[in-house]
Amino acid sequence: MSLVVGSFPAHRREMQSDLPPKTPSLTKPAWFRALIWFAMFTGIVIGLHTFLSWSQNFIGEMNSISGTMTMAGVIAISLLIYAVLIATPFMPGIEVGIALLLLQGAAVAPFVYIATVTGLMVAYLIGRTIPLPWLRKVFCDLGLQTICTYLDRIADSNPAERLASQRKLLPRWLSRLTVDYRYATLGLLLNVPGTFAIGGGGGIMMVAGLSRLFRGWVVLITVMIATLPIPLIVWIVGVSVFEGR
Repeated sequence: MSLVVGSFPAHRREMQSDLPPKTPSLTKPAWFRALIWFAMFTGIVIGLHTFLSWSQNFIGEMNSISGTMTMAGVIAISLLIYAVLIATPFMPGIEVGIALLLLQGAAVAPFVYIATVTGLMVAYLIGRTIPLPWLRKVFCDLGLQTICTYLDRIADSNPAERLASQRKLLPRWLSRLTVDYRYATLGLLLNVPGTFAIGGGGGIMMVAGLSRLFRGWVVLITVMIATLPIPLIVWIVGVSVFEGR
């Protein structure tokens, strides 16, 4: 009897060892962390939209300001606000840039251009330098396992390997756009209307940096070329280009 009883746990352990490992479930602390992240993201979104409303009102009142030195300071602050907004994903910063051009005319066009390039490159550098282990932890807390797997691939492989894998997985036409002509595609996305749904200019640049598939100096040249047309046209022709005259 003792042999039977004593051998049963061992036999049971052997059977259990053959079973596939169970997928770990989301524990209570993970749910708690997820709620904290959601609360933080909600607060950030509310804060950014409040900042956007304040910025639009601030820039809209520029015509009522008198004094050359005061106006210069207001324009400088407005350009800084614009650079911050255009670097932030899902924020319509381009509207602030157009408002500046409409209110101040061709004279401010070069400064709007510099602010645009600066804001987009800041977004790229944030994505490029953000710690992947920390970002993976955030997405795992939120239960987004697909993104966690993608971040693991970035950490465990070099850019050439990921580009080769991407070329094999995607259709030929799409792989040419996202691999062979990825810089041209990046520049095109910065000028295509409706990209707000995928993060806008700031979101696109941040993801480009996060992918670790783009070289910084080539990205800078791409952004400088892609964002040049509108400020250059306004600088040469004037704000009439927006008024249809």
